[in-house]
Amino acid sequence: MEDSKIPVVDMEKIELKKLREACERWGCFRIINHSIPETLMAEMKKVSEALLDLPFEIKQRNTKVIAGSGYVAPNAANPLFEALSLSDLGSSQAMQDFCSQLHASPHHRLISSPFNFFFF
Repeated sequence: MEDSKIPVVDMEKIELKKLREACERWGCFRIINHSIPETLMAEMKKVSEALLDLPFEIKQRNTKVIAGSGYVAPNAANPLFEALSLSDLGSSQAMQDFCSQLHASPHHRLISSPFNFFFF
């Protein structure tokens, strides 16, 4: 029987082989011992919810920076999936463009800054 649990990557002792396998086989993994404060993670979730609660017309401003990116609305094939896209988390300009497209508040921009922004 195949293991059906999402792989866990421990940031205190990263095993590159395990990380590569998780990426190749699953395309995702769970991170533990990452030292991101729980309060920041909770704020990031609130910001994500706030941005996804924006009116459809505003979310559509999240343009396709690279092929297949940009706002993805729920659809018949995936009625529970909705996403906003940012092409380069390491770029301050890309983050500013993303926030400007969505008219993000100063608080949302602060929480979503490249220094705080790990997952969206």
